[in-house]
Amino acid sequence: MWSCRTVLTSTLVGLQVAALLAVLALTHFASQNVLLSYAEQLTERVAHDTTRFTENFLNPADDAAALSQRLAERAVVQTDNRSVLTRYFYEILRGRTDFAGIFYGARDGSFVYVSRDDTVEGATYRTKWIETDPVRSVQLDYFDDEFRRVSRRRDDTDTYDPRSRPWYVRASEKNEVVWTEPYIFFSSQRPGITVATPVLGEDGMTMRGAVGIDIEIGALSQFLDGLEVGKRGSAAIVSQTGDVIAHREASAILAVDAEGGQRFAKVAEIGDPALAQAVSSLPGGLESVTPGETRLTRFQALGESWRGAVRRLAGSRTPWVVVTYLPESDILGPIQRVRNIGLVVVAIVAAMTAIFSALLASALTNPIKALAAQASHISKGEFDDMPLPSMRMKELDETGQAMRRATSWLRDYRRENETLTGELREAGRVLERRVEERTEQLAHANRELEEANRNTSMLAHELDHRVKNLFAITSSLVSLAASHATTPQEVADEARGRINALARAHADTQGATESQLASIVKSVLEPYAGTDDFRINVVGDPLTVSRSNVTPIGLILYELATNAAKYGALGHPGGEVDVTWERSAGGVVTLVWAERSNTSAGDGDRSDTEPGGFGSIMLEAMAHRLDATVERDMTSAGLRMTLTMKDLEERREAPLHTQMPDPLLSSKRSAGRSKRSAERA
Repeated sequence: MWSCRTVLTSTLVGLQVAALLAVLALTHFASQNVLLSYAEQLTERVAHDTTRFTENFLNPADDAAALSQRLAERAVVQTDNRSVLTRYFYEILRGRTDFAGIFYGARDGSFVYVSRDDTVEGATYRTKWIETDPVRSVQLDYFDDEFRRVSRRRDDTDTYDPRSRPWYVRASEKNEVVWTEPYIFFSSQRPGITVATPVLGEDGMTMRGAVGIDIEIGALSQFLDGLEVGKRGSAAIVSQTGDVIAHREASAILAVDAEGGQRFAKVAEIGDPALAQAVSSLPGGLESVTPGETRLTRFQALGESWRGAVRRLAGSRTPWVVVTYLPESDILGPIQRVRNIGLVVVAIVAAMTAIFSALLASALTNPIKALAAQASHISKGEFDDMPLPSMRMKELDETGQAMRRATSWLRDYRRENETLTGELREAGRVLERRVEERTEQLAHANRELEEANRNTSMLAHELDHRVKNLFAITSSLVSLAASHATTPQEVADEARGRINALARAHADTQGATESQLASIVKSVLEPYAGTDDFRINVVGDPLTVSRSNVTPIGLILYELATNAAKYGALGHPGGEVDVTWERSAGGVVTLVWAERSNTSAGDGDRSDTEPGGFGSIMLEAMAHRLDATVERDMTSAGLRMTLTMKDLEERREAPLHTQMPDPLLSSKRSAGRSKRSAERA
């Protein structure tokens, strides 16, 4: 039971801590929800801004390609004049630093290409002219910023044919502005895409060639590298096929292909687990995101929760998605620090409350403890006045005065009560002695009567059982003698001999002294020996049975023999009985009685050793005296009884008042055990 001081202090501290924790939890979770909502908005906004930047980055290529197409078709820029066309492409490149190159491929395989190239010292641009008429030739010229030639060379090994390139093929098929899939430019080995548009003839049907613009998309990775998405957040541009087109780690987006060249790395290859989880957590995959659609996602990566947003570019020709993602801890970090500070404040307030509560409890509980001590003395019969501390509270002072008056009254009352109690106690002791004496006499008489009744009942059952068995066995022995003798005299002599052996066996089981187990077995089976009608096998180690155990084991064997003579293997010619025993290293003796009869196990009358018969009750009683267990199995060959006994050679005295089992109750219990044994057999 807790003290008042403990309860008061714990209650005040608990209430104070509970209130502070409730306020802290409410503030924490409310702020957390707001910050997580802000995290979603942040990722969505970054995805939107990145998408807009990407679209703005790519749209000029559309415009430039369309403009070049219109100029070529209206002969403002003559496609068959290489110098004019080259100069025009150069002017476009000067104005658009995000363009890597611009070119025109004709239907006859000729090609004009202007690109940025600083591989030659002093050069900034490079032109490539491919002529097919009258013979194929490839000329490379390098120019400075003012488009003054720095170097020229021929490359007869170049087999480039614009008509076989994906941008030319798609432009001819679509007959409109087309975009290629991102790929690695052959010359610069940098990631990029190509925008191309067909140039039609005067009839508006025949394709004269195609104008194309190369755009290096490395600027997208630079843009992503400058984004601030929390402390550890990031963004990436991914194609719907899973290729990483742009990432703040620009070098990570390139991988080696099967031929030793370079290709775009897949999401799982870039070394960014958060990006891979963001993409895999999207229901339906990247292909399910429609142009201009934004989806929010939440996923687990690197052992913590992340928030992400996936937005697809609005243009149908660029099926790219922008993926932004950041860990929740970047957003929840400040509130977690506030929470930790709050927990420290709660601990300090709890400590101060505990100190204040302890002082208050001490002021209240000291007088109460003194009153409780006085009450404890009173409960023990000690009515002396005890000194009480100063009671500063009115209620406590009044309680102390009342306690003193009660103590004085109890002292006077006890003196009167002690006198009367002494007289009553003496009278009670006299009455208790007389009742105890009479109760003991009645209990002794009841025990003697119960013992006599049990002995009488057991004796009557045993006598009846023995007499019936003797008559049945005597009749069997006479019949056995008659089946072998040739004259009445031989019948009488053989029957008389076997009956005398039976009498000796009966006597050996009553009050015998210490004996060999083999002698007891042979004495019991002697009346059935000496004839070819039965076969009796006795095998076992030499074993001395103590005096106290001779009678119980003899009665068990005698009961089994008489039962075999009446119903089992010794009751019909050709029967066989095996009696074997062995002793284990621990002193446990196992004796097995096994019968084999030439008749069915179910033939004849009911065996006395079956549950319910007196023989079964006798077996259970004798086994109890031996502290043994009995297992009875009725096999197809006949009865098999296993008797397991402990320390058979040691002296074992039965208790003076050992109760023999009630025949009716024992028969019910034995029936259950025998039924289970029969089912196992």
